[in-house]
Parts: sequence; structure tokens; C-alpha cells
Amino acid sequence: MKSLQRKQRALIKLIYEVQNETASSAQLKELSERLRGDVEAQKLYVFLMDMHAELILEEEFLIPEQWDLFSTQAEPAVTARKLPRARKSLSHYLLLTVCYVLPFTVLAYFTWYAVQPVPHTQVAVLGEMDHAIFTQGAEQLTPETDLFTGHTYQLQQGIVRLLMNSGVEVVLESPTAFELLHQNSIRLYSGSLAAEVNTAAVGFVVETPSQRVVDLGTRFGVHVEQDGSSETHVFQGKVVCSEKQNQQTKGNTHLLTAGQAIQLKGDGSPAVSLETDESRFSRALRFQAQIETLEGAIEYRQELPVRLGAGDCCSSQHLVLFQEQKNLILQEDVTVWKIPTGDKAADSLEQRQTIPEGTKVNVFLLHLDGPHKDAAGKDHPRVAVNGTIHFRNPVLGGLKTDPDLYDTDQSLGRPDTEYDNQEFGRSGRGIDRGDKTELSSSGKQLHVAWSQRGGGGIGRDQIRILVSTEE
Repeated sequence: MKSLQRKQRALIKLIYEVQNETASSAQLKELSERLRGDVEAQKLYVFLMDMHAELILEEEFLIPEQWDLFSTQAEPAVTARKLPRARKSLSHYLLLTVCYVLPFTVLAYFTWYAVQPVPHTQVAVLGEMDHAIFTQGAEQLTPETDLFTGHTYQLQQGIVRLLMNSGVEVVLESPTAFELLHQNSIRLYSGSLAAEVNTAAVGFVVETPSQRVVDLGTRFGVHVEQDGSSETHVFQGKVVCSEKQNQQTKGNTHLLTAGQAIQLKGDGSPAVSLETDESRFSRALRFQAQIETLEGAIEYRQELPVRLGAGDCCSSQHLVLFQEQKNLILQEDVTVWKIPTGDKAADSLEQRQTIPEGTKVNVFLLHLDGPHKDAAGKDHPRVAVNGTIHFRNPVLGGLKTDPDLYDTDQSLGRPDTEYDNQEFGRSGRGIDRGDKTELSSSGKQLHVAWSQRGGGGIGRDQIRILVSTEE
């Protein structure tokens, strides 16, 4: 029992440090590891973050019933006369037990923090904008503008990036209306957002009319309709979604992991479980990846599948662009293929160049699966697809041969992705000599025209692309 209490106190201290914005990198790593593998720690974390949010926002959201932390009965109104002694419920004693575990310093902190002024506090900065009209009242805002609590902001056109003071990156798609509540929380009235939460900002909260979303270190998207119904889609990591409790809903809680999504209407109807659909947030996800536009038969997907061998993923009718790494700092020099520009693409001599150690890059994998069998079990004939990727920043080079791809799977790819089909083992990955791949003169547009033979082959075409994170 004493050992359990010590562990709980240690966990509470870690959460307190995060809420107080004084956690060290070692403490953040320790908290992340505790939350990743301990369900009870996740419950306690969400409970304390809920309490924290309630005090800051001065709102009342009941804790989910299944955690048995609070009674669902409303407290009687305080009157001048002495009320008769009421029989204590089981939840009352559970609450006393929890309070016994909570250190006095945490309770004192919550009391202090609740009375601090939060309206009109600077909590974020308006970042990049793409053909955007972003307003607060009648004022149209521009990049690098400070954003404050206590205001309703509207994105009438385009896409914008918000940089929260906590380190969270939020990308909003028009049309959207929202309010900033804290440096680590936002209320989305309508529209769509995609959030990328780093370890230091664990606990980021998105409030909607029908649910509260609390992240556990993740990438996710939230969409709110005009009627207040909302969807949460998890691309990576975990989130906890709590239904807003009212006369029609019970305030249930749902834990979502990568690949899962949920729809909540807030009208008493049951939650609807969905599969993550990146297409609902396609503009925001491309913007996060610093991709301007895609043309032709190219689709962008932020998350790689668990396995990406021949025949494992996607369709042979289009190319798929995956982001393998974002803002990766190279730990050593990397020698790459110097992708030819249009006016030199016909040259027979292939050139290579070195990207120096310390360069920050975004890494993408362009993938074309081999021809799949049709519904009748017959092989498709040869397929030929083409398209153009417009990156925001210059392409530094590519890796197009089997040895280069396999040698960099761990350092530049995703360590948790299997790049081969276990049934076939290693199979051809690199592009063929006849596959056209060229850059524009600016180095920002990559045009490809690739083909794959039919006849039941197990091949695929891939190229790993390294793109600068700066102009």
C-alpha cells in the first residue's frame, strides 16, 4: 500500500510540474513512459488535467461515471438554515481516499491557479498563412501576430498555422471559428484542425460543443459541424475523448489510439466508432508537411502502414507519398542522388551529392505498388502513372536504388515500419531506368512518370526524397 502511494505521489508530482510548466526534459520523458504503458496512470492523468482545466476555464464538466471519482448527484444549494445530516455515498469516501493521496502542495497550487486572471493573455502566435483571411472582429490579422485568450477568431479562407506557447502546432482549415483558452487548450466552435503535440506539451486540450479531447502525446484531427457534432481522428499516439455531460448525455469517456476515430453528436445518441480518415484533414496535413499542392495520380498520407512490402499497401492506380521524418537533423553526411532538372533530365550521366551532417530535413517516401489482381483474380496489365509534387522548400536529393533504400530504412525511414512483405522477402524497390523523375528549375517541383509491369510480379517502385525545411 505504501509503495502504491509513493508511486501515485511521484506521478502526481510529475503532472504538477507539467501543469506548472517547470518540468525538465527528464521528467517529461518519465511521464511519457508512465502514460504509455500504465492504464491507471492515464486515468489519474486525465482526472487531474480535467480538474486543472475546470479551474482555469471556470466551467463545470463532470468526471466520467465509470471512474467513480465523483458522485453524479448535484450538491444541494447552500442556505442559511442548517441542513439535516445526509447519508454519505460510496463516492464520497472514494473522493476522500483520493484527496488523502494528493499532496497538499498540489491542492494549494490548484487553489492559487484558479484565481489567476486568464482573459486577454497572450498564449499563441499566428504562423504561416496560405491564401488565408484570418480575422478577430473586424480586424484582419497577419503572420507573427500575437493571439490572446478571451477573443473569438475566424478563419474565413485558406489555411493557417498557430504556434501555441506550450509548443503545440495547430493547423486550421477554413471555414473555422475558435477561441484560445490557455497556452495548451483551444475551444473549436466549428471547422477543422490538425494538432501535432510534442512531449513537452502533453495534455493539450481541444474543447468542442460535444466533447473534450485530451491528448497523451500524439497527432490528431478534430472536426466540428455547425450543429455542434464533432469527430476526432487519431493519426499517431493516443487521445482521451470525454463526452460533454448534459441532460441528454452521460459523459462517457473513450480512449482512442492510432487508426481510430469517433463521432459524438451531443444529443444523447450513442458514440459512433470510425476508422481514421486522413482525407477529412487533407489540406491541413499537407500544410503540416510543407507540401503546397499535388497534381496527377499522387495521394499524400501522413502515416505509414505497419508494413509496406510489395502488394501490402494502397493501389497500383496511383502513387502514394508518405512522410517518414519531419524536421530530422542528420546525424552524419548522407550521399544522395542529385535529381536532374528538366533541361538536364536527358543526360545519361548520373550525379551524386552529399548533404552534410547537421542539416535539418523532411523525409518522404514516394511509393507505387505493383499491379494488383482484379476481382476475377486476373493480373492487371502494365500500369503507368504520373504526377507532380509541389514542395514548399527545395528538394536536396533522393535515394532510388535497392541498396540505398535498405541502408537508410532505420536512419531516415520509420523504424517501426516493415519495408518488405514477409511472404516474398526482399524484393525490388528502386525505380527503373525508364521511370522518369525530374525537378523543376526552382528545385521545388518533382515530376514523375513511372510504370509497373503486370503478369503477377511482386515489384514496386520507391524513391526516398530529402527536402530542406528552409527556403
